[in-house]
Amino acid sequence: MKMKTGKVQKFLVLSDSKKGIGGRHVVFLDYVPIVSFHTENVIERKMAVIQLMENKHCSQKIAGDITGFHSNTVYNIMRTKRILGIEAVIEDNRGLKSPYKYIGELRSHIKKLLRIHPDWSDQAIADHAATDLKRAVSRSAVARIRTEKQDRKLENRMPSKADLVAMAQVADSIDRRNYDDRQMQLRFIEDEEVKAKSDECGQEPLLKPVRESDQRLVERLQAGVRFNFCGALMHHLFLTEVDLEKIVSAYPLNPGVTYQSLDILNILFHGINIGIPSIEAFKRVNSAELGVVIGMNQAPEKETIRKHLDMMSKHHLSGDLVDRFAKRLMERNFIDPAVFFIDGHFLPYYGLNVIAKGYYTVRRLAMRGNELYAISDLQGRPLFFITESNEVDFRPIILRSAAKLREYGVDRPVLVFDRGGYGVHFFSELNEISDFITWAKYVGEQALMRIPKSSFTVGIWFKDKRYHVAEEIRTVTESVQTANNDGRSTPTSITLRMVVLENAETGKRIPIYTNNTAKPLQDIAYHMLNRWGDSENFFKEMMARFNLNYHPGYDIKELENQPLVDNPDIVLIKKAIRILRKEIEEMEKEILVANAQQMQRQDRRRQERISKTGASIIEKKQEIAGFEAKLPQLPEKVSILDILKGKPMSRCDMEKKKLYDLMQFVAYNSRERLVELFRDCYDDHRDVKQVLDMITGKAGYIKLFGQTLIVTLDWIETKKHREAAERFCRLLNQKTISLCGRVKFKLAFYVSKRPLHSSDAAASATTF
Repeated sequence: MKMKTGKVQKFLVLSDSKKGIGGRHVVFLDYVPIVSFHTENVIERKMAVIQLMENKHCSQKIAGDITGFHSNTVYNIMRTKRILGIEAVIEDNRGLKSPYKYIGELRSHIKKLLRIHPDWSDQAIADHAATDLKRAVSRSAVARIRTEKQDRKLENRMPSKADLVAMAQVADSIDRRNYDDRQMQLRFIEDEEVKAKSDECGQEPLLKPVRESDQRLVERLQAGVRFNFCGALMHHLFLTEVDLEKIVSAYPLNPGVTYQSLDILNILFHGINIGIPSIEAFKRVNSAELGVVIGMNQAPEKETIRKHLDMMSKHHLSGDLVDRFAKRLMERNFIDPAVFFIDGHFLPYYGLNVIAKGYYTVRRLAMRGNELYAISDLQGRPLFFITESNEVDFRPIILRSAAKLREYGVDRPVLVFDRGGYGVHFFSELNEISDFITWAKYVGEQALMRIPKSSFTVGIWFKDKRYHVAEEIRTVTESVQTANNDGRSTPTSITLRMVVLENAETGKRIPIYTNNTAKPLQDIAYHMLNRWGDSENFFKEMMARFNLNYHPGYDIKELENQPLVDNPDIVLIKKAIRILRKEIEEMEKEILVANAQQMQRQDRRRQERISKTGASIIEKKQEIAGFEAKLPQLPEKVSILDILKGKPMSRCDMEKKKLYDLMQFVAYNSRERLVELFRDCYDDHRDVKQVLDMITGKAGYIKLFGQTLIVTLDWIETKKHREAAERFCRLLNQKTISLCGRVKFKLAFYVSKRPLHSSDAAASATTF
């Protein structure tokens, strides 16, 4: 048995070949085995093709090169598997269907003998024909000629695999066409409520778009289409209420360009809500269908989005947009101004530029990155955010936040923050413009325990825990060393309220500092405890729903959960290393022999062979180094820093990140707005958000009547959820929602009163 390695594009192929017959091939990608097969086994090769293609490791051409098939054969294998299943792929229909060698006189003579002697055996006919014609005739040839008419009858009765594939494609196209027509009729004609609305809207004057592409969109919607993002159109309520178009008007218009800044931010907003995790992922979505959510015939491609983001970043208007959005939220009373929480989230940085490091609490290590600070209300709804480098201290961010809140119309905001903002001199500065609540530091446990029990006059509940609350006035002074380090000769002092929480079960006491003298102590305690509640849960929910760590220049996908078990791939990797080393030894011997021959007689061709062999040795040593570097990573977590590479961080790159994050914050607030309305339609608080997400993720049908786009969501299986969705749609229809986009349709929402009438559609429908 001979073992060797080979390369096919980025794949390393390890071969075990036996003399005269094929062997086993193991295919590696990024130094990890992904598929193996025996070259003489056609079924294993076909299965290898399916594995490579379905896991999206390579193209048809490369899959064929690896397994020894033509690219057309690879296409036929995947098509057969999709239509007829894996058994049809495994089944081998190749081979002779008729005795092609036996033609002319020989064929006629055998047929004549079969007519004269129908009772003779195949062997007797073959022997007689061989004697008459003086040539060899096989028994199997006679058998094929005897039964070929029967085979033709059988072929006429039983369709071939190719026939089945063709019939399946025709049936599928007919079913899809008839299915859409049938469902459209059920929803827009036979549903009385929808029909009444469509008749009413049909009296409206028809839209007359200026652009040809918009006219095509109107014609398409007037005919009615199946639409996968029906529920996502509900988010236009929030865009209408905050007037996104006015917010984005800070960017200048680009005459003669298909997409404006509003279109780019609009499509990012809807992509985030739909669940598209990155700009790169837009290529996996039908652009003609996605374009409807922004009132366009086609959504921008990922390259177009990147190009426009780059142009927008050069204006450096993200801060202005954040301010406009925050002021609009305050004007619409979407934010509770009683108290504000400020908290930070570490954004890992995977670019090549040297920037400050911060502590990433999830990974528990210091690494390069930036910090995103979110300012939210008591219900966890974000008002605005600030993104800064890690070398910027937390306390200046708090001062900036207080100043912004005053700009937004909050005369004296109340800010709640963690111990990272502690500082006596900072407290005195913040006291000039804002109230604050934070955890106290440098208060000894003995001092807390000296507070008498009688002082704890108030009790509160928080997250199933009971606390007793007391307070006292305390003057805090910074140390002389701290003052000197900051260039001040006199230490700063300030008098604060110290509110003390005592856990009723454990007796543990925790102090809180505040400069607010008006709020009752139980409110102070409740606000501080919420620092562990909705304020902290905001980032958890942002991470769960959106890709908060994503940077438009870096598609970050954290590999947090690597299995800590023995990896079976290690055996194959070590085997590949052994074979590579053996091949290197053989090549080095060849070079030694060739060099010795060169010393006896110089030969240019031999010298070229020596150089080529030396280059192969270097390449194989690099492969060994790659495998050896991969081995220690397999049983443990893989470091993204060793894998991902990005572009250097610049001001424009950070501007793109802020614009993308702004759309994530808008998407979060849009969902919170819909949740607020949906609570009046659904009374089970345990799964309000989950049921709403199901509704806003529903597919359905849309059709344009006059100037109104009627949206009918697919049937919802669970009665309680369906009735809640119907009430929600009626509530939305009272709000007069318009589509935020170039063609401004009015929107009307309904829920189908009939289930889907197609097995294929029913299988893909979401049911709860």
